[in-house]
Amino acid sequence: MRLELIDENSPEVPPVFLQRCLDLGFVEWCLDVNGMAVSDPVCPGPLKLWLLRPEIREMILECAERWAVEKKPSMVEPARGFRLYPFEIEHHGRRTGFSVMIAFTEEILSLPILNEGFEGEPLTLSSIRHTISGLVRPWEMMGSEIERLLVWMHDDLNGMRGSAGMIESYADQLTESYETVTALHMLGREMGSVEEPGSYVDQTLEMIGATIGYEWVAFLVNTDEGEQLLPVKFSQFGDVLFEEDGFRESLDALLEREPIAVADRTAVYSAEGYFSGLDPQVMVHAVHAHGNEYGWLVVGGKQGDDSYVSSHDTKTIDSIAGIFAAFLENTRLYKEQRRTFVGTVRALSGAIDAKDRYTRGHSDRVAMLSQQLALAIGYSAEEAERVRLCGILHDVGKIGVPEAVLCKNGRLTDEEFGMIKLHPEIGAEMLEGLPSLQDILPGVMHHHERWDGNGYPGKLAGEAIPELGRILALADTFDAMSSNRAYRSAMPREKVLAEIGRCSGTQFEPRLAEVFLTLDFTGYDAAVKDHAAQDVHRDAA
Repeated sequence: MRLELIDENSPEVPPVFLQRCLDLGFVEWCLDVNGMAVSDPVCPGPLKLWLLRPEIREMILECAERWAVEKKPSMVEPARGFRLYPFEIEHHGRRTGFSVMIAFTEEILSLPILNEGFEGEPLTLSSIRHTISGLVRPWEMMGSEIERLLVWMHDDLNGMRGSAGMIESYADQLTESYETVTALHMLGREMGSVEEPGSYVDQTLEMIGATIGYEWVAFLVNTDEGEQLLPVKFSQFGDVLFEEDGFRESLDALLEREPIAVADRTAVYSAEGYFSGLDPQVMVHAVHAHGNEYGWLVVGGKQGDDSYVSSHDTKTIDSIAGIFAAFLENTRLYKEQRRTFVGTVRALSGAIDAKDRYTRGHSDRVAMLSQQLALAIGYSAEEAERVRLCGILHDVGKIGVPEAVLCKNGRLTDEEFGMIKLHPEIGAEMLEGLPSLQDILPGVMHHHERWDGNGYPGKLAGEAIPELGRILALADTFDAMSSNRAYRSAMPREKVLAEIGRCSGTQFEPRLAEVFLTLDFTGYDAAVKDHAAQDVHRDAA
């Protein structure tokens, strides 16, 4: 009969088993493999005095010596009415002692062994006899069924404990699976963050470390494709930090070796000699998608009792790496699509500027000034980028204006000016069918409105004018006054700024005009020179 220790540091038998035995009238005494008492008997005080007598202990020691050589220790009756039922205590399959259940029958009450040693202590002897009388059971009527009863009870509880251990193991596995699924869900949900890939990389690394319990996770960009997408070439998360150059050298050397194992496309290497502090093993997973190589995920320093890489770890890394690779591929496609889109937009605005040599570069300069003003009044970089896009397209409607009117030298007639005034509406109508440009339509439509309501096409006034239109109105007017036109030369900078200040509150929103006058026009002046040089080159050609 065996009992598996619950805690290797404790010699106690399962508490429920012990309590059931005590309820049946047994006394429990825990001994080591040599028969020496590990603890006092579990019984009332008077009976404990009797059991601790040298004669009784010697008797039990002889029984223990017999059990030590028996493959299956069995019940012993060293004296009539005094029965010992041994249960082996094991830890990791090795016998470490015995939990002895002591039972009494009525016969012991008439044996001299009960009286020896207490002849001069009638009160103590009386207490001992009274205590034993309370524990006496008619065991002789049950015979061998007692041992069977105990075995059944022991096996029942031991089986329950095994089931509990299995349930606990399953619960741990379910917890790991839940954490993995949660991580994959969160990373999948954030895959749309293609405009900030660096933040997604950091989130992925932190998620890996938290999900599978590793001290350190890193992503190393190791290809041209990856360098084009990510501002940071080496990202890491955890308690151990490496220098990028040293890490690259260590990883290159590691990849030249044969891995210990490859599972779920994750290679496992010994960390010794390459990544000190991450012993004993590191995982390396290539991140690639559709033929594009992006870099390496490297994970090391496993926490917990088992410091070696498990199949759960490799499967989790493979799943996360797959989502991560898909995100980087989406980011690449997004940037490629955006470059194509911006190129198309520039081609549209260039087509307008090309119709009139005096307005070449106008849209780019208006876009630059509008973005600069948007940032100065508190727009985010992303919002200001949309303002810049609006500046590039603000005059796209001039495609619908006859070139003879658009490039006319001298003053326009009222009819001709009426044609010019249609370009905001034409531009907005042209772009209306493009979902990605819906947010900039107000700027295209209303960049010729005036703060006092005397502008066009809607004669809107004050706050009724979309802020995007108010921003572009300042940039557009500034560039118009600062550029050579067919009917006049460019105005000096001082006069341009004075005119904007004078028109604050009538043509322009006062708040925006005040901020605009504080801008640094160094970049604008460089753009003017660049566009002028391009004109000279075209004329020479």
